[in-house]
Amino acid sequence: MRVRAPTPVLSRLIWYGRAARLAFEDPVEAFDRGMLRLVRRRDSGAEPVEPESAWGFETVYSAAMELLKAQDLAVGRGAFGGWDDADPAFARAVWCLTVHLQPRKVVETGVARGVTTRVILEALGRERSGHLWSIDRPPLDRKLHAEIGAAVPESLRRGRWTLMRGTSRRVLPGLLRRIAPIDLFVHDSLHTERNLRFELTRAWGAMNGAGALVADDVERSSAFVRFVDDSPPLDAVVASADDCRTLFGVALPRATPFSGRA
Repeated sequence: MRVRAPTPVLSRLIWYGRAARLAFEDPVEAFDRGMLRLVRRRDSGAEPVEPESAWGFETVYSAAMELLKAQDLAVGRGAFGGWDDADPAFARAVWCLTVHLQPRKVVETGVARGVTTRVILEALGRERSGHLWSIDRPPLDRKLHAEIGAAVPESLRRGRWTLMRGTSRRVLPGLLRRIAPIDLFVHDSLHTERNLRFELTRAWGAMNGAGALVADDVERSSAFVRFVDDSPPLDAVVASADDCRTLFGVALPRATPFSGRA
């Protein structure tokens, strides 16, 4: 009897079945594999990366939280003058992309106490390459200024990190003109539709063909969904924060056909 290879439709059904089973048994592992699958669809020649267990993300995130607590700072939702520290799910997605893509140039908007900033810098440090430019508008409450970047230790502040003060509308265009192309863009600043659409459009225009966009709190407007719909073909995923109170989105350029592999 001749055994035929699965058709594309059957391959897709098989993959969805595996994904559904994994999502039920281990939601964190399922999200990791989903993120990696998006990257692999874009870059079929990339070296394989194992999810979660080989990454060391939990150690990095826990260290960031402990550093904040050591400074007698509360952590979590609303802890920074009403703004949130990076949710673990959002930070893990950024870690996954940074570790796998090994970007040379990363831009983020919105620093606050620097949890996501630290995650990116730690991931860049694993490969001993890459640079992060962070754009942050200091809060009006001057008492909070001393907390900006509090999760980033001195050892990570030298060499790979440039902190730029000001709004993304004022700072981002000039920065992108100077350093383009970029490899990874992370939005976590003002979440209005106008501002998010502005940042995504500018970042996409400066992105290399193998980069990725990440945006936090995408449920606050339709900007992320509209950007994905209006842009060249993208693979995109919207996922929930660990506490299910907010959503974040990830988008990568689509370059390779569906492979049917989980």
